[in-house]
Amino acid sequence: MNLQSILLRGATPEAVERFVDRSKVQAIGHDLVVYPEIELSLEHLYHQEERFAALTAELSQQLNCLALGVVNLEDAVLLIWVYDRGKLVFQYDSNPMYLSCPVCSYSSETVSAEYGDVEQLCHLLGVRQNSKALKSWLVRKKGLGFLSEHERLTKILALLGLPLPGAYKAQ
Repeated sequence: MNLQSILLRGATPEAVERFVDRSKVQAIGHDLVVYPEIELSLEHLYHQEERFAALTAELSQQLNCLALGVVNLEDAVLLIWVYDRGKLVFQYDSNPMYLSCPVCSYSSETVSAEYGDVEQLCHLLGVRQNSKALKSWLVRKKGLGFLSEHERLTKILALLGLPLPGAYKAQ
């Protein structure tokens, strides 16, 4: 199960269509979701992710809005970037050591997720009361209340008061 999406809050469909093909945009409530076609693979993810993060930042800046970019590849890695008017306010990597060093040996029990300022993110989205629960889901290991990164993402977005991208729901 793979997902690449950029949720835009505060942008109009007309403005988004100046930067992205209409067929790649879906309205979900008051938000818009862009489904970019950027080639990402697990073998080269950490070399390829910059293009996706840069597109998220560019859309946020050009559209003067909040943009939340999500990449979930094969339920092995969940990456999230949140930009507000082009400025990075939050970044998340569920598995920062995944294939980043082919000769290194590490225990997934000792390497935890990397994430940014949860309180700032929750404040920005008006869900301050959820910051503690959100932190719990960001660092939780698979098997402790969820079995896939899809389940983790569903919980994270719910705590942030954001919709689950439509294409992801259908999978």
